[in-house]
Amino acid sequence: MKASAKKTAGLRRYHAERPVKTRLKLLEALNRMESGQTVVVGREFKWSKTSLAREASVNINTVVRKLPSGEWVFPEINNRFEELRNKHRQAVTLSDAKEEKIAELRNEVERLRDQNRLLALEINRIGQQVLEERHRAERMAVYERQNASLREEISRIQAAGRTPLKVVAMHED
Repeated sequence: MKASAKKTAGLRRYHAERPVKTRLKLLEALNRMESGQTVVVGREFKWSKTSLAREASVNINTVVRKLPSGEWVFPEINNRFEELRNKHRQAVTLSDAKEEKIAELRNEVERLRDQNRLLALEINRIGQQVLEERHRAERMAVYERQNASLREEISRIQAAGRTPLKVVAMHED
């Protein structure tokens, strides 16, 4: 087996195992966050997907990424995160009305940030589709111009009433 084939096979094995390893990292991070034994984000962390990504040492896009079908790449992670975050929110009791309002607004800001990230990802996906369609339209325009040119050539030949070979033969005399 050639060295490049071995490298390719090794890379394929590595990339095939990545989602499993990433899922495990995220589950372990969720367990640490639930127990309050976080390693990266500290004990007073905020329940956000950014905190989860930091604790798991993965990119935030790994947590919030969706498949083209609109489903989460890691649905069980996102569902469990939402359950734990809601549970944590319910456990927090604020006595002061101002503190309640502040907490409510912070939660709304966090929800809007998450929504913003998802919208940005969707905009990026749609932008890529627009670029692909524009490229396709440009190719179609080129084909249409070529087609028109060929139709003109055919019309000229038919109007002359002879084939291109006869035209060449007449000019040789």
